[in-house]
Parts: sequence; C-alpha cells; structure tokens
Amino acid sequence: MSKQNTYQFGDFRLLPEAQALLHKGQPVALGGRGFDILTLLVTRAGEVVSKADLFAHVWPDYIVHDHNLKVNVGNLRRSLAELDPATDYIATIAGRGYKFVAAVDSGRPAVARHTPSIPSHYAAPPHVRELLGRDDAIRQISEKLDQPGYVAIVGPGGAGKTSIAVTVARLCCGAGEAVVFADLSTVSDPRFVVPAIASAFGISLGLDDPIAGVIDVLRSSRLFLIIDNCEHVISMAAMILERISSEVPAARILATSREPLRTRHEQIHFLSGLAYPDDATPLSKKDVLQFPAIRLFIAKSQGSGLAEPTDDYVRSVVSICKRLEGLALAIELAAGTASVLAPSALDDLFKDGFDSMSRGARDAPLRHQTLEATLDWSYRLLPESEAVLLSLVSVFSGRFSADDVEAIYSAGALEPMAGRDALAQLVAKSLVAADYDGGTMHYRLAESTGAYAAQRLFGSRYREKARRQFAIRIRDKLQIAEREWSSQSSREWLRKYRRQIDDIRAAIGWAFDPAGDAALGVELVVAALPLWQELSAFREMLAAIDLAGENSAALQGLAPLSRAKLSTARAWAMTLARHMHPQTDDAWRESIFHAGGSHDAEFQIRSVCGQAVFLAYSGRPRTALRSMNDFAAAKGLDWAIAPDGKRLLAHIKIYAGEFNSASAHLEALMKDWGHLEEGHGLSRFQVDLPVGIRLSQAFLLWLKGDADRASSLVDHAINRAADLDHMISLGNAISLTGLPIAFVEGDLETALRLQQQLAEVGRRETVGIYEGTARFFAGAIQAADGEGAGFAVMQDSIAGLLRGGWRARVPFYRSLLAEAYIAAGDMPSAEQSLRAAVGEIGIREERWWHPDLWRVAGVIETGNAQPEKAARYFQKSLHYARAMGAGAAIRRTQLAMTEME
Repeated sequence: MSKQNTYQFGDFRLLPEAQALLHKGQPVALGGRGFDILTLLVTRAGEVVSKADLFAHVWPDYIVHDHNLKVNVGNLRRSLAELDPATDYIATIAGRGYKFVAAVDSGRPAVARHTPSIPSHYAAPPHVRELLGRDDAIRQISEKLDQPGYVAIVGPGGAGKTSIAVTVARLCCGAGEAVVFADLSTVSDPRFVVPAIASAFGISLGLDDPIAGVIDVLRSSRLFLIIDNCEHVISMAAMILERISSEVPAARILATSREPLRTRHEQIHFLSGLAYPDDATPLSKKDVLQFPAIRLFIAKSQGSGLAEPTDDYVRSVVSICKRLEGLALAIELAAGTASVLAPSALDDLFKDGFDSMSRGARDAPLRHQTLEATLDWSYRLLPESEAVLLSLVSVFSGRFSADDVEAIYSAGALEPMAGRDALAQLVAKSLVAADYDGGTMHYRLAESTGAYAAQRLFGSRYREKARRQFAIRIRDKLQIAEREWSSQSSREWLRKYRRQIDDIRAAIGWAFDPAGDAALGVELVVAALPLWQELSAFREMLAAIDLAGENSAALQGLAPLSRAKLSTARAWAMTLARHMHPQTDDAWRESIFHAGGSHDAEFQIRSVCGQAVFLAYSGRPRTALRSMNDFAAAKGLDWAIAPDGKRLLAHIKIYAGEFNSASAHLEALMKDWGHLEEGHGLSRFQVDLPVGIRLSQAFLLWLKGDADRASSLVDHAINRAADLDHMISLGNAISLTGLPIAFVEGDLETALRLQQQLAEVGRRETVGIYEGTARFFAGAIQAADGEGAGFAVMQDSIAGLLRGGWRARVPFYRSLLAEAYIAAGDMPSAEQSLRAAVGEIGIREERWWHPDLWRVAGVIETGNAQPEKAARYFQKSLHYARAMGAGAAIRRTQLAMTEME
C-alpha cells in the first residue's frame, strides 16, 4: 500500500501507513491485531475475505486457533459500534470469512470490476431496506446454512422474515452467484406452489415434474433459493422443501413461514420482534435511541418535523413499540400514520388505538393479534375513499399498475380524481408499496395487508362488482397482449405479461364459480392462450380449455374466431407436449373446421400449417404437403403472401426429398424476409421467421453439399434465437440443423456444446423432440469417443421419441446408430439398426436421408465380405442422391466406395 493511501468510511478515516484510525478527527484505540484485521478488510471492501487470508495477514508464520480470530473481530466490531452504532461495518459470511460491507472512499479512482451476469430467467428477490438490530439473527441463520438441510425463518407476520432472508442470501452469495426468489404470497391454492417455484427458476410449467428440474438446476449451479411465505400452503411447501433437501443436501435454501414446516431436514430460526427498552432498567434518552425498534419508528416518522425528538416523544414511541412487541411491519404502519401528526398528539391518539388491540381470538398468538389489530386500527383511521380503495386493490394477486386500479374505481363508486389521490395516500402511509420497473410505476400489497384488505372486501356490498371488474380488466389486458404478441420478441413480451398468470388464475376461478360469469370466463381463457403458450404451460391451458368446454351455453355465444383459437390452442398443446396426445389428429381436424367457420383467412392458414407441423413431426411430410397444397388450391392462395407458411412448406419439402423446389422457396424468403430486425417477424407457428428461414436453408445447403455455408447460416439462426430468448426457435435451430450438421461433419466439440445447449432448452420447454434429440446426440457423442455406454443411450432415446409419437428423423437416428456400430465392428447390431430404419412407418414419405440409408447398407455388406451387394447398394445411393441433388450424400457414398476398393 502506498503511504498516501487513506480510506474513508462513515466518520472514520483509516491511515494504514501511520497505523492510525480516526473518528471525526480523533484517534481510536485499537489493538494491533484489530488494526491489521480492519486494514485487510477495508482494502478489500465488498469482497469476502477468507479466514485463511486473515490468518496469513495477521498471524504470519503462526498456528492460531479460530477462536482468536473470532475474539479479535468481535472486539473490532464493538469498537466501531461504540462510535457509530447505526452502521454495520463487518458482516460474517458463514463458512467463508468476513466482508467489509460499508461504502469506502480511498480517494483514488475506482477500478472497474467485471461482475458475471446472472441468467435473466431467475426470479430475483425484492429490494429490502437496511436492517436494524438483526446482526445476531443474520449470524445465526448464516451458521445454520452450513449444515445439511434448509433453514426455516419462523415468526409472526410483519417480523421482517423476508427482509432477513434476502439480506442473508445476498451476504452469503459471492460475485456472479444468483439468489432465486420464489414468492408464494400470491398463491392461493396448494396446486400452484409447484408452478410458482418452477417459474422462479425459469423452468417450464409444462414439465411432468417441474421440481425435478429445480433439483437438476440446484445440483449444477451455485444458487441460493428463498421460498417466501409458506404458511398458507404449508403442507405442499413442506413436501417440496423436504424433497429438494433430501436430494440436494448441499443446496442453500431459506424458507419463511409463520409456523414451522415440521420436516426432517428443517432447521428452525425463530424470529422475534426488534429489540425495545424494558421497563425494568431506567435508561437515558441516548441509550433508548440505540434500540432498533425505536430507531425504526423515528426513521419512518420523520414527517413529524422533529430535528431532535423530545423526551416526551421518545417515551411515547417506547410505549408504542412495546405494545407492538417490536414487529417491524406494525411499527412502520404506526410510524406512517404518526408522520402526519403533531408530536403533542402522538401519545393520546395511539393510547386509545392500542387499547383495542388486545381483543383478538384467545387461541391466536399474541403477536398475530397485535399485527391484525394494528392493521384494523390503521384501516379505521383512513378516510372512506382510501379505505374503499385498499379493499378494492386486494383483488390483485401480485403487482398492479395505476391503470389496473383505475379500472376498478367504479366498483367502489370512486371518482377517478378521488381514486388517484387515495392511491397516493395509501402509498405515503406504507399500506401500498410502490416501485419503478421498466419506467412504469407498479404497486403491491404486503401479504398481511392484502389478506386484511381482502377480509374487508369480503364483507362489503361492492365485492362482486369489484371481482367482475377485475376479471374484465384482466381480459382486456390480455386482449391487448395478444395484439402485441405477433410483433414483439418473446423476451420483451414475457417481461411485460409474465406476472399476469396469478391474476388469470384468480379471475378464471371467480368466473367459473356458480356466483361468477361463465361467459366472461370463456373469454378470459381465450385471451390467456398466448401467455400459456409462451410459458409452455400446456397442461394448465388444456385444463382451462376443458373447463370452458364444460360451459356449453357460454361457448355458444363465443365468436367463431374465438372458438377457432380455442380449438387450435388445444391442438398445439397436444402436439407440443412431451408425448403427443393420441387424439391430436382429431384435434387438428377440429381446429381446421372451426378456423373455416371463422372466415378469417389468416387464422385458417395458421390452422392448416399447424396441422402440417404435426404431420411432419409424426413422420408424414408428404401427407403434410398434400394438405397444404390442397388448401392453397381450394383458396386460390399464393404462399408468397404467407411467408411463415411458405417457409414451413419449404422445410417439409426438404423432408420429402424435393430439394430444388425447397431451394427456390427459401431463396425468395431470404431475399424478402431474412434480414428482419429483432422484434419483427415472429411467427406464432412457434418459430421466429428469420430464424426459421436460416435453419431451413442451412439444413438444405448441408444436404446439397455446402457444409461451410450451412454452418454459418445456422450459427446466425442460433445466435438470433438465443438473443430473442425464444426457446422454440432456439430448440428448432439446434435440433433440426445445428447439432446434426456438427455431428455428421465430425465437429464433436461443437456438437457437444450444442447438445448441452439443447438439453437446457429441453429443461425449460416440454417439447419431447428436444429432450429426445439432446439425449440421442449425447449418446452418439459418447459412442464416437469410444464409450460403449453411448449405444444404449442412443437406443433408449429413439424408443422414447417413438413412444412420444415423434417419428420425424427416426430413420436418420437409426442410420447414425448403425454407423456407430460399424465403427465399433459390430456388424450384426448395425444391420439390425438399419433394418429397423427401413421398416419405419412413413419411410416412403420421409425421403431426405434415403441415399445415406443405401450407403450404410453398402458399408455393412462390405464388412460382411459381400462386395457385389455393397456395390449395388452404393449405386442405389448415388442414383437417389443425384435425383434429389443431395451433394453431401454423393460425397459420402463415393468416399465409402473408395474405401471399399
């Protein structure tokens, strides 16, 4: 360190070279060990300094017990706290060391540091205020995290459980590590606990077992999980936490609840209220002001205009905090109201209010009575407009906007001006929280406040009207979202609408209740279809569609286009599942029927193309072509005006072996549509149009023999899809083109990278073809590296694809398996695999790999010492390859013939 270095933090100034610490210019007496510890921590402020580093710096060449370090750090903390009790300077990072957490100014320009980015699909924790008086709790919870299992922070509502959980998590996380925050406060039904936790990880809601996906992520990534507000769904939360802790004992997990979860792996930390003065010992005002409950109240009531609180005011605050038992939320609510009062009115007003707070149920915990009474007392102090609005906004499950609130003003007979003023006052009084996100102000109710407000709404005369207007508002927002769906990127669109899922569930639940409105419920289901599809929540979507279908009277009043949307969404959900539904054929026929009845030309195209995707996936590309061509002939349609359909037509023609016709389509598409910027060209046939054009063209170019250009195009497609964060586009680009090209061309390093990327897409989505393809190529890469276990993986993956109805490309995969057996010298297994490929249903329709099937047959006969048979097979391969223009197959066959000689 330079002699000129000085470090300023708070009112302290550290001079390392002079071995001096000053506080407001006055020297601070520190022992030599304490000074050395402080110097190292300050010079590495913001970093976790390990115990090993501290021992090496403070006690070089000595063997010292851990206890010495703890004692010296404790003495250092006390020395700093005596001079500045309001600030925590040193944090203990359990199992790792210590961190200097206060801001430090060294008087020199800050060095830019790179912080690894955290994946955007993890739900981040909320911002929490600086905690007062919670050092011991943070330390104890951090130490418990070193033990196997999870830690449950248990305490009454309003004690600050969430704030402590977030603070501990952030202190324990190093640079580049993520905190995943699963908020259960918006979940009203235990069935939605799993989706809520999976959504926090960005894991597909359509997985058969999303918690297995959570477990896989926790095993492979260094994450810190917080599951917040478990008490109202405690059985389900306990079951999930026990399962995760059993399978991933090293996972760092915090849960918050008002009662213990009572599972085997639970470590409980009971959280009481903030400390406040005891009547037993007389204290000076200075000493009283050091208690965190008192400091919190005064900090939140600065609107009283007091530069220095008087003795009488402090005594009143002590009385209030004592009666509130130090509960942070109750103190904040009380202080928020106190901020608008004159100091002289504080004692009398709160004295009367708190007298009624002891009238809770006898069997309820005292702290619960206190918090509920505080909320009730605060509610009674509100003007009528604010009280009405607080109960109205309880209909929202999570965040809401000012426009959302405005849509329900009339339910409580509020004029817009009065409603806006009431909302502002509720925010000022800490009853409604407000924060900016993406340039928009969003609001929310704390869990306990929301529950209390919902109780008030329950008994009001305007409850049903509020719930109806809430459902109408959600429907209207979703209809706007659908219009934006066709032009925005998946990331942009989901960022705006992802959080609506809880409100959708609540609105649909009301609408299909006997007291609700089934017709409005059906409209909600139709409007919510895009969000379910983007979230891949196909199982939930199917359940909602079936619920709508049970209300035949409501369906009869549905517009034909909306009916078509329902049937098409149902067909897509059956197609893009892990296993295709056995009634998917019928579902697409029904979709086409309703699309025809809608007289909407664009939607008819969507329905026909959707069926074509299904037919191609199930190994019937020529049937898909006939369907699309018959539709175009009947409608007089030129596919040039429907670029999504034209791209799909070209891709299916590749499967059918019609390379020249496909090439003409793709060249025209690339010229007209291949260079769209982000945010445009998103196809709701599930694929971004520019990505789709490039992946299809790359596939064709590779088959025609231009592997280098094909690789360049598919790289562009994959990068664009990843940038859009559009998983279906990304999965198609990798599985249909990028991964097969890399593997067949022998670039195993690229193939392995793409295989791992596809496996991640398969984790986030539930499209069975992604999971099956990723698994197949994992085995193929193993086999290529000489690992015998790869053969079984390839065989199992093919069997899984067939069980799921995914017959497309199965002959190709069997061919690659046969070649792997040939490379291993196992000709009987190779012959068996090839025979299975030739015997596949639809082999006559899917022709793109036929030349290579004949080539592999020739290679097998060469190995069987049957040169004449081999020569005939090679000639058939060349014949079919030349007829199709498959230059790559010609090259591979000619190479095989050369090797035979």
